[in-house]
Order: sequence, then C-alpha cells, then structure tokens
Amino acid sequence: MSQEEKSYSEEYASYLERYELFGEDRPKLSPEEFDRLDDELLDLLALDAEGQELTEDQEERYLELMYLLVAE
Repeated sequence: MSQEEKSYSEEYASYLERYELFGEDRPKLSPEEFDRLDDELLDLLALDAEGQELTEDQEERYLELMYLLVAE
C-alpha cells in the first residue's frame, strides 16, 4: 500500500475496494467528492431514520448517491 493510500479514511478505502470490484461503469470519486456525497447520503438517511418520508426528489437522489458511492 502506498503512502498516499494510507492517508485515506477507512470509508474511502472501503469505497475504493468496492469500486475496483463493482464500479467499472461509474465515475471514480476523489476523496473530497466521496466525503461530500457520503455526507449528503448520511443526511438523507438521518431524515429517513427520524421517520420523515423522503420526497420523490430525495428518493431519486438517494438512489443516485448509492450508485455513485458503490453502496449496497
């Protein structure tokens, strides 16, 4: 593992592993892009956890974020 890779967060390192396995048709995110999109996803998940129903736009964005983050 290179020195650069060691400076990544655990979350980003996990994303890179998922990307290598499943992300061939998706854009590869920089650490900064990943953090921004991951924070946005967490905000949507928090709304859902609080019992708020997501709007259609929020649901669409949720699916888009899951795709971009190569999340399950």
